[in-house]
Amino acid sequence: MSTKLFNLKSSQARWMILFSYLIALALDTVALLGHSSPIVPPLTLFVLLYWCAHFLDRTHLFSAFILGLLADTLYQTTLGSHALLFIIITFLMLRHRLRFKTYPVWQQAFFISLYMLAYQLLNYLFFNPVLNSNDFVQYWSMPAISILLWPMLSYGLKQISHTTAND
Repeated sequence: MSTKLFNLKSSQARWMILFSYLIALALDTVALLGHSSPIVPPLTLFVLLYWCAHFLDRTHLFSAFILGLLADTLYQTTLGSHALLFIIITFLMLRHRLRFKTYPVWQQAFFISLYMLAYQLLNYLFFNPVLNSNDFVQYWSMPAISILLWPMLSYGLKQISHTTAND
């Protein structure tokens, strides 16, 4: 567990973190344009949760607020609603991040699916989407999809951060 990622401070990896947020926002835009948004979890929230769990020197609440505002503009919702959702989910991660980072990746994926389920429940309460019978299953299967996506995202960001730590 003593990898260089845990010894790296977030100020040393600031540009890598910002670039990963930018890529995640671009991928969320592609998912929205491809009409697969009910089934694909918000990748910006995924990346935010990853960095929140692995860099302990910051709370990342300001990042959650800014990314939430960008998600509001992306999804054309009331300004601040996604920001509130992102802050709530980030706060839940902050409460358990010390234990979370000690879990193996497959166990982390299950906890991430619980965070995504909380996000989806709050999203349903805030926005009250009109779901027909086809969208209903896709909308509520998003936490299950996050179980499959988390190991890939975690592995990819770990490889990128190890490359930065070695430089």
